Amino acid sequence: MLAERTRARRVKFWWNLSLAYIDRYKQRFILTAVFCFLLVFAGYKILPLVFRANVVSLGYVGTYTLDSIPTQILSLATQSLISTGDDGKPKANLASHWTISDDGKTYIVYLKDNLKWHDDSPVSAQDISIAISDVQIQAINNKTLEFKLPNPISFFPLALDRPVFKSKSFYGTGMFRIVDIDQVANVVKKISLLPKDKKLPKVDIKFYQTEQQAVNALKIGEIKSVNLPNAESFVGWPNFNVQRKADRSEIVTIFYNNGDPLLASRETRQALSYAINKSEFDGELAGGPISPDNWTYNNNVKRYEYNTSKAKELLSKSTPAGPKIILTVLPGLENLAQKIKDDWREVGIEVTLKLEKSVPENYQALLAFNKATATLDQYSLWHSTQKSNITRYKDVKIDKLLEDARTTQDESQIKDLRTDFQKFLVEDAPATFLYFPYRYNITYKNIEPLIAKLPK
Repeated sequence: MLAERTRARRVKFWWNLSLAYIDRYKQRFILTAVFCFLLVFAGYKILPLVFRANVVSLGYVGTYTLDSIPTQILSLATQSLISTGDDGKPKANLASHWTISDDGKTYIVYLKDNLKWHDDSPVSAQDISIAISDVQIQAINNKTLEFKLPNPISFFPLALDRPVFKSKSFYGTGMFRIVDIDQVANVVKKISLLPKDKKLPKVDIKFYQTEQQAVNALKIGEIKSVNLPNAESFVGWPNFNVQRKADRSEIVTIFYNNGDPLLASRETRQALSYAINKSEFDGELAGGPISPDNWTYNNNVKRYEYNTSKAKELLSKSTPAGPKIILTVLPGLENLAQKIKDDWREVGIEVTLKLEKSVPENYQALLAFNKATATLDQYSLWHSTQKSNITRYKDVKIDKLLEDARTTQDESQIKDLRTDFQKFLVEDAPATFLYFPYRYNITYKNIEPLIAKLPK
């Protein structure tokens, strides 16, 4: 019992002594506690921002799987065997050169010397995994790939403009290495890249299904740069730089259902083209289905200058009084559709607008974005045998021009065939090619020095 009382007195003594000590130095304790809290807060909130000061977050609008991400987006991480030049011609990239068999069905692609993957192993043809529909692919040796086609296709080298990675990995050949990929149900949401050169910034590539999602992400700083179809949301924001450039990879186009009783008439389709006032389009006017940058572009096609008198004259010859058209509109083109509706109404056409999220199986007229692909393979869009010929356009002359341009390897012949194709197609007007839309690159001013360091 004595021992227990002694122990109790000691506990009571130290307890009272501790309370007295805390009471005497309570201000110091409070200041220390506040300091520790601020230190923890800084570690949790501020330090990540410091570390991310050397990170460039780039935004893209689109839904992609790992197999469908365009080469341009992954250009920091890897290269393609063959790239597409600004003029639309194929250029050697990882490939040093290639040969074509006499029948145009076999392509042999030779790799450059001294290529290495990100793991420092040499690039071997056996490591390269490429899948192309209906094409037999095999590695002949470490430096050579063979591609066997069922039919000759003159633009096939451009089909090899796709990202190349080491088989069963994401080791590429670029200045940056993929270190992480976030996916949801096979849809890529984010790709994180680390540079080989420590002087370069880290890069995060983020994907958004809609333009509005990308706009919101840019406003809150989740991304630092993005290309958008308009910059209206950022008017008056002093911390952004906005650069405008025409996107010649796509054309805003009105497709006509050539099987429709009203639109089967070429005069009617031409009249609709003449009736559109093109003076206020947010882009560069398009004369046909191919970009002016392309080596086969034909500048001497029929021009449908705004001419309501000509439109009314053609309509009077080809259509009954009071024609009616349903114009189907895809997302992002609603304002333009209203303008076209007003223009067509001026020449006596009653127009009803119909909004759709994707290209419908049946329509009368369709306002949509049309990819002006570098491969120039207009075959799938305009040849009468193709299911992807959404206008149901049929013309023997156009079919022949498309077929011949696909099979010949002679550049001068290809140019002549493509020139005639554009001339006759625009004259026949199965579609009205309106303009190449402007795209706006919107970037935080304080991040531009880091972006300038990235390889072009």
